[in-house]
This record gives sequence, structure tokens and C-alpha cells, in this order.
Amino acid sequence: MTDIANIPNLAVAADTVTNVELIQVVADNATIGTSFETIGNTNADAVLPVIAGADIDVVSADNSSDIAAGTGARTIKITYLDDSFNQASEEITLTGTTPVELTEQNITFIQDAELLTTGTDLIAAGAITIADVTGGGVHGLIDVGSRNMATCQWMVPAGHSGYVHGFWADVDAVAAGQGTAEVALQISHAGFTGVANSEVWKTIAKISIVENDSDVVAATGGNQNSMTSFSFPGNQPYVVPAKTMVRLAGKAFSTAVACTAGFSMSVQGSGSGTSVVNS
Repeated sequence: MTDIANIPNLAVAADTVTNVELIQVVADNATIGTSFETIGNTNADAVLPVIAGADIDVVSADNSSDIAAGTGARTIKITYLDDSFNQASEEITLTGTTPVELTEQNITFIQDAELLTTGTDLIAAGAITIADVTGGGVHGLIDVGSRNMATCQWMVPAGHSGYVHGFWADVDAVAAGQGTAEVALQISHAGFTGVANSEVWKTIAKISIVENDSDVVAATGGNQNSMTSFSFPGNQPYVVPAKTMVRLAGKAFSTAVACTAGFSMSVQGSGSGTSVVNS
């Protein structure tokens, strides 16, 4: 009997198979510049933790509601990869504008942050930031009204493989926008080097999109539905190896643009490393 990791085109079937997780990331970036940057709600290119001795803090912009007994966000779950690229998580209780430091100090990558419990308001009262105090990087942001940090970036844990079938993107209409941007599916093998913030991105596929806005004339492709998607020929997925990051990055052709995008990736494997057991 073969290992599930050897079945690359197995459809993710909820409650049917184990050790398969469907990753679905959606995010927006309001200020994409003229160089590729991660599409995420921090509106800046993503950075990696410092790995050894990472001081990752979680803090809210609201000091009265996002606390243990408050009406806003109370507890947060942070999912990360440790220095061996195994996936783990930690739950923390918010203390408002006073940062709460994660217990784990050797962190390679922040996968996700999500609200676990809230008060009667059911949402965070203030924006919640996941930041690397030691390295000075912001790794995630939970906006007011959201339950998760929003970034189009993920890292495949040790002993697993990721399978991306495609992605979608839309250049958002903004006043006096310049209209055109590129969105690229990229990977980085920085995890193999173990050096923080040294990622070199390789473009796998990209699309060009014209903004749907009346200030971009129809003759140049504007003023129409701009959402575009990409799938690999034959619907054969692109394989993302273990310890490899995958992201959607945007680049404006001229002045900064805004973009919303996302991709789905099935993650399979049962080799070395902490198993991903969602299905």
C-alpha cells in the first residue's frame, strides 16, 4: 500500500482521508508598488523571523476590549513552523496594547493567526499585529472585523508536499488608478538555507490584469471585469517541496495599485516532521 504522499492528484476529501490539509489563502494589498511584494493586508512585503531567538509578540491596538474578559478578541492561536520546519501552534491570551510574547523562541515562519475566543462583540476591537521584535518584521495582521491574518503566503512543513492547481487575482478599482499590474505565483527555497530574510523568489506563473475602473479607458482594457485566474495545463498541479515557501506577489506597471488575490493548495505527507492531520 502506497503512502498518501505518493498520490499527487488525490482530491482533498473532507472527513475521508487523514494527513491532508487544504490551504486556502485570500488577501488584499492596498499599496502594491513597482517591485514584486507579497499580497497581504500589511501592505508591505513579507519578511521571515530571525529563526534563532525570535521574539514574536502579539498585540492589539485596543487596550480595553481585546483582553481576557473583554468584549473583543480574547484569545489568539498562532500557527508556525519551528526551526526544524515542523508545524506547531500556540494559544495566547491578549492583554490589550501590552505585547504578549510567544513561548517558542525558534520560529522559521508564521503560517497563520486566528481568533479563538471573543467577547460579546464577536470581533477584535483593534487591529492585532504579530511582529518580530528582534528582527523588526511584521509577520501578520488581523484586521478589525476579521478572524484571521490575511497573507497570500504559506510554507510547506517538513515531510510534506504542497500541490497548487492555480490562483486568481483582481486589481481593485481606486481613484485615478494606473490600471495594470502583474500577479505572480512564486516559490522560495530559503528554508533549505536556514538564513532569515534571505529569500530569493522564483516566478512559476504570472498574469497581467487591468483595473476595472472608469478612469482606465476601455480601449486599453479597462472599465470591465478584471478578475483573472490561472490554472496549469491539464490541471496538473505544481508541486511545492517541503521547507519551501509559496506566495502570490503583485507588481504595479506604473504607480501603486491595489489587488485582491488567493490560491488553494493541498498539503500531503506522512514522512518526518509533525503531521498535518486536518482533512
